[in-house]
Amino acid sequence: RGLRQNDKFLYPAPTMSFKLFLVCSFVLLGRPQDVLTFLQPMRPALVLTALAAGAMMFGARREELSTALSTPESKRYVLFYLIMIAGIPFAYYRRAAFEGVLEGYLVNMLFFVLLVSHVTTLQRLKSLVWVICLCTAMYSIFGGILQSESIGGGRFQVLGGVFDPNDTAYVLLSLFPLCLYFVRFNEGLLKRLVATAAICGAVATIFLTGSRGGLLALGALLLVVFLTKTSGLTMRYKILLVVVLASTFMLMRDRIDVERYLTLSDISSDYNVSSQGGRIELWRAAIDLTLAHPITGVGVNCFPFAHSLSREAAGDSYRQWAAVHNSFLQIAVEVGLIGFVVFVLINLRSVLTFFRISKIQSQPQSPETAEISALSGLMFLGFVGLLVSGFFLSQGYSTFSTLYFALAAAVGRLPAGAGTEATRGAADR
Repeated sequence: RGLRQNDKFLYPAPTMSFKLFLVCSFVLLGRPQDVLTFLQPMRPALVLTALAAGAMMFGARREELSTALSTPESKRYVLFYLIMIAGIPFAYYRRAAFEGVLEGYLVNMLFFVLLVSHVTTLQRLKSLVWVICLCTAMYSIFGGILQSESIGGGRFQVLGGVFDPNDTAYVLLSLFPLCLYFVRFNEGLLKRLVATAAICGAVATIFLTGSRGGLLALGALLLVVFLTKTSGLTMRYKILLVVVLASTFMLMRDRIDVERYLTLSDISSDYNVSSQGGRIELWRAAIDLTLAHPITGVGVNCFPFAHSLSREAAGDSYRQWAAVHNSFLQIAVEVGLIGFVVFVLINLRSVLTFFRISKIQSQPQSPETAEISALSGLMFLGFVGLLVSGFFLSQGYSTFSTLYFALAAAVGRLPAGAGTEATRGAADR
């Protein structure tokens, strides 16, 4: 394999397998099939993921695959997937569980393995982050140009109807913090302009969705930026970020449902708290079903069915199917408490990895380590946005959660992550 020399580091030249992985990542994360709906029957996400996995398996990269699967993060993730499989025979609706695990989540599993196997250098990590930046621009700007008609209340929804406005905010909150890397570091004028446009488009779209969970997640993200040094952003960039947010809000104010956001000041009267079928009622039902099926859960994607049957058994006339609207409760009720514990451990490990590596920004280090540390800080921001917004949505099986689990595993193997891990292990001994 050839090597490519630049003025700082020596990197492996990108292989065809890695390039195919980047294309696969763009389709999975940027979701062009949501905007260009004629692509949906072709199943581009499934097809490209299978091709990328095949290219890695038969492309003399089996050693890298073995190394990737031997990491603690990979072992936990594989265990989580095996627990999902084990629950299929006990599901309320076995066909839905089977399709959700062996057709739907299998793509996530392959994407995790592909990312951890391929992203083994800083240069490859930066290539992936650039693809994520393009995904952000694709979904916010291009998706905005071709958006469908606004749904009730004038809320924004990307064409295709796969994600509702709340999910759209969740997607962009997960992606846009990584675009800040190309604003902070000099990777060329083009990348800086695209990243700036992607950030502005993402923020505008988040406001237009009318997602109150999205607004809370954006607020949590800003608190992390200003109250900690995790993001690695200097005060100049922090002020610039606030100016972008404020300017975007003022320019789009006529199209933003401000009154909907103001209801957060009186949440006790909101339908989610007081009405049947609201989030509080659904969360209680999810807890009850979890306690009734603590080992295997009700089955992946089976909460609506199980909830409807439990209402029928109780003689309740209100039997409308509904999602649980909480990623953690979704895992607990559908996968069981053992799977829930594993899922929580994966999330905690990812948070700690991003936070630990981002902390070395204040220490003397090489330029390569500084960039890895900065990227980890931005990943921490994106993961905060994902967790807070996902708390109000059924996104437990999201590709974006898998993205961050895999990023934590990958960045932990790079020089900065490996160095801090070794230092910590030596201190423990």
